[in-house]
Amino acid sequence: MVAKTRAGSCPTVSQNERAYRRLKDDIVSLRLKPGDALNEAGLCAELGLGRTPVNQALHRLMHEGLVRILPRKGVLVQPLSMDEFAHLIEVRRLTEPPCAALAAGRIGEAALAQADAILAAAPTDLDAVLESDRRFHAVIAEASGNRVLAEVLAGLHGRSVRFWALSLATGHHLAEVAEEHALILESLRRRDPEAAAAAMTAHIDSFARTLASRLG
Repeated sequence: MVAKTRAGSCPTVSQNERAYRRLKDDIVSLRLKPGDALNEAGLCAELGLGRTPVNQALHRLMHEGLVRILPRKGVLVQPLSMDEFAHLIEVRRLTEPPCAALAAGRIGEAALAQADAILAAAPTDLDAVLESDRRFHAVIAEASGNRVLAEVLAGLHGRSVRFWALSLATGHHLAEVAEEHALILESLRRRDPEAAAAAMTAHIDSFARTLASRLG
């Protein structure tokens, strides 16, 4: 079931966007679990929204690969697939280390300060951890100076985040991630492209090992 509506929702956000954000948050944080069946009428009641915005939100999530809409049967949260995980890891290894190398050569002091502040916050709540990770990697992607690459990596992050949430459930992995992020940031601060690429590769490999052991 979807959690109760959170307080403080911005009244200027469209109903479509409200439904999309709530459902996506619950899916990527695993409050709605892979394989869960979603009842559209029930979602409308819980979210306090009409059928149209909820339906539009579900179709957006379908195009992002987070739900599966089955004609005349309903909606399922997309199950996690080891094949998809392997493909995501392949793409991350091909794109994120070169992105970090570019960022090391181009990053400015403002972006370094922003990345430092993100890591210094050190959240422990899963939602906050996921958002912190997204922001940290977004700073690096933007610092690469390549807008197309930044857009590609933003989409890749969205597709990876459920696997990321699952890997963090192992407990010890959060401490490992903090160390890995610190090494990436230090290499960026030294403006060392090779070290930045190596640190990012190690970060991706750690994620892959942790999740493979959990899904295996």
